[in-house]
Amino acid sequence: MTDLTLSRRRFLLLASSVVAIAATPAFTVSTLAKIRPRFSSRKLSFLNIHTGEDFEGTYWREGFYDEKALERLSYILRDRRNNKQHPIDIRLFDTLHQLNAKLAAQDDPYQIICGYRSKETNAKLHSKSKGVAKNSLHVKGKAIDLRLEHTPLKDLCKAARSLKAGGVGYYAKSNFVHVDVRPKPVFWT
Repeated sequence: MTDLTLSRRRFLLLASSVVAIAATPAFTVSTLAKIRPRFSSRKLSFLNIHTGEDFEGTYWREGFYDEKALERLSYILRDRRNNKQHPIDIRLFDTLHQLNAKLAAQDDPYQIICGYRSKETNAKLHSKSKGVAKNSLHVKGKAIDLRLEHTPLKDLCKAARSLKAGGVGYYAKSNFVHVDVRPKPVFWT
């Protein structure tokens, strides 16, 4: 049987070793690197092509979402046909931030074709076009249609699909990519 008791001398030796390792700069830096998020802030840049309104700024900083920025984003992404607003799922903003980082397109604002869509607007559009889903995620604030001015649509679509964060639709004729946040990735053309 082994002796599991810890003498005072063994305890002090063990404790001083732990303190010495923790005080080592390389240990501290590597440990902190694992704890800290990849980005200390998350920024987005939008231009609503229908209203001319824009947003350029930080919506997440040091682990917290900026409520004023989220309110401004929800306003810019409102249903332009009746000015109704709805909170936008923050996972959509995070997905767009990741997409921007992947494309290295930080200076190019997302051109917004459609963000939130009210139930009334969605029903009207659905009655005119089979391309508009009856139960669209736009109605829930979980979808956005967009493009980037200096990024080919195919490249934007390919990068969005590589994130596997939700649905991505490629609408070449209409010149936009649909991005949404749903439980499982789904792609369509």
